[in-house]
Amino acid sequence: TLESDAERFFNRTLLTGGLEDSLKRLRDTLQGEDNNRLHEMYGPYGTGKSHQMVALYHCFQSSDVVGNWADGRIDGLGDALPDDALPIVVSLQKEQYDYLWEPLFEKLDYDADEEDYDDEGGYPPIDVINEAVGDRTVAFFADELEDWFGALKGQRKDANRGFLQALFETSMSQPHTELYTFVSVLREGSVVHDILSRENERVQVNMSNQVDIKDVLR
Repeated sequence: TLESDAERFFNRTLLTGGLEDSLKRLRDTLQGEDNNRLHEMYGPYGTGKSHQMVALYHCFQSSDVVGNWADGRIDGLGDALPDDALPIVVSLQKEQYDYLWEPLFEKLDYDADEEDYDDEGGYPPIDVINEAVGDRTVAFFADELEDWFGALKGQRKDANRGFLQALFETSMSQPHTELYTFVSVLREGSVVHDILSRENERVQVNMSNQVDIKDVLR
C-alpha cells in the first residue's frame, strides 16, 4: 500500500546518489538530450533496487506528485515528465509467464501473431515491438529478472533471450518509439546482465553502498 500511494511513498524516500543519477538521466532523455531509454540497476538483496524501481514507476504513473517532490531537488524533472504514459510492471515472483512478451503485449492490448513464433525459439522482433507500442509512451519494469530467466530451459530460454535483446535494442535504438525499459539484476556476470551489456550506452546504477543506513534512519 505504501508503494501504490505516490505522495506517501515520496514523503518517505531519501534522494540517494543512485536515485538522483537515474532521475537526472531520465530527465535528460525525456528532454531529448540523449536516447538512453534502457536503465539497469544492479546490486545484491537489500540495496534498494525495488524501491528505486517504484520511484521510476511513479515518474510515469504519477508525474504531478513526482514533479512536486522533485522541485528543488532535480531541476527540470517535473516539466519533462510525460502527462499520459503507460507504465507496465512485471512481477515474476507473483506470476510465472512462459514468455516475457506475454505481459507486455497483454497490457498494450496487442494481439501478436503467435504463429510467427515456432518451437525453435522464435520471438517478436523489433518491428513487432514498435507496432505494439505505437505512438504511446510506455515504461516496462522487470524486477529481479535473472532469477526467472535462470530457471528457463530449451527453446523457452532461447526465445526469451532473443526477445530481451530485441526489447533492449528497441529501447536504445528506435528514436520514434517511446519505450523505456527498467531492469534490476542481482549481480554482474549473469546471463541477463550479459544481454544488457550489449547496449553499451544504457544507464547503469550500482546500488551497492549508495547511502549509509544511519542516513536512511535519520
